[in-house]
Amino acid sequence: MKNIIQTSEDVRKLGTILGVWAHPDDEVFGMGGLMATAVRNGQKVVCVTATYGEAGVQDETRWPANQLAEIRKQELQNAYKILGVSHHQWLGYPDGSCDGVDQSEAVHKLTTLINRYRPDSIMTFGPDGMTGHSDHATVSAWATRANSQAANQATIYHVIQTTEQYEAMQDVDKELNVYFNIDKPRTCESGQCDIQYELDDNVYDLKLAALRAMPSQTEAMMAKFHSDLRPCFGHETFVRL
Repeated sequence: MKNIIQTSEDVRKLGTILGVWAHPDDEVFGMGGLMATAVRNGQKVVCVTATYGEAGVQDETRWPANQLAEIRKQELQNAYKILGVSHHQWLGYPDGSCDGVDQSEAVHKLTTLINRYRPDSIMTFGPDGMTGHSDHATVSAWATRANSQAANQATIYHVIQTTEQYEAMQDVDKELNVYFNIDKPRTCESGQCDIQYELDDNVYDLKLAALRAMPSQTEAMMAKFHSDLRPCFGHETFVRL
């Protein structure tokens, strides 16, 4: 049964939400609107970020590589303040090398967090990592394994783009190589995902503000859009594992 989420009361059905992501900004792109709405509902929202994103250097003159981890940590905190998210955990693994860390250790850390927060819903990447990034795919696998080992069994949802979202990203992809390690990610037709949350104007504005609060990663991308950003970022879609 599909779960087309359209109102804050629909978001409430997701209960306590745990996001498991690879880099600071993944969660805002994927579920910024859901998080803001859930927080307003009084739901608990917890995010786990595997790395500090220190490999994501875009402009060395403005965001030096040797300072980028601290910059991105602060940017994420700024974004969370906008969205109202107050529960967050870093795993502290090296950016770009999640597939080389001790999987058992990472899964144990996530299992402990699942047992602590007892989420009803876990949001993360799908097995292809959407962009093909190995860190994305790795944290997806960790989340699945950790959930299977936890005392609390949550429903796992994989972020996905609708066909329309993917097509809207093509011009940006040509310039910035967004889908850098995959020919084409898995997509779903509009209305056929397990969750498809259409952001209202207030929530959409919060999400854009949170994205802009992370300029080291989003400034170049957002500058490429010469019209409404809503086709790319105005709805958030997931499929159930």
